[in-house]
Amino acid sequence: MLVSEIKEENLTDELVDKLLYSGLEDTREDVDCIIVLGSIKAPKYRVPVAVKAYHAGRAGKIMLCGGAVRDFPDGEDTEYGHMLKKALELGVPKEDIILETTSMNTVENLLCALVELQRTFWLNRVKKVLFVTTTYHMRRSLAIARYLFPAHIEIIPCPAADDNTNRDNWMNTPKGRQRAVAEALNIVNCVKNGVFPDFEI
Repeated sequence: MLVSEIKEENLTDELVDKLLYSGLEDTREDVDCIIVLGSIKAPKYRVPVAVKAYHAGRAGKIMLCGGAVRDFPDGEDTEYGHMLKKALELGVPKEDIILETTSMNTVENLLCALVELQRTFWLNRVKKVLFVTTTYHMRRSLAIARYLFPAHIEIIPCPAADDNTNRDNWMNTPKGRQRAVAEALNIVNCVKNGVFPDFEI
């Protein structure tokens, strides 16, 4: 079934599962850079996963993406600024952190990440990157990245579990279900709007 054929009225739990979660496991490969996509919960869920990969020696650099200003529990800050505090707290040296400071959404995260990869490594020298985002957000992020990134760069997914939108629990709470269904429909809309190409699920 093509993503473009999905309609809200036929969006079953099985379709949500396939669309958001199937085939997105981390292969544990080493990469040139770990890229963390920003959000208000990224310091809690995404940064620790990225730092664990860094400390395991899978990459020498972590990129923190997101220029949007958010109201965090400890005050207003940019997404990248709040993630930076967490990464430093978890023991990543500042010289190994790349800051992407201007993006306002997922598409911009990825476009601006390309600029920072060019500035840090030169794009022609980048062979693999590790993408860290929340589990339910991974499919859309990966589809956008694979459409925008040069074909020679392999993108490895590294999903970060949150509290209520993982493969085994999204259907158990109204909040989890609402988020998962909304994200599934967002993917359908992205295909229909040409944000990335249609694909089979």
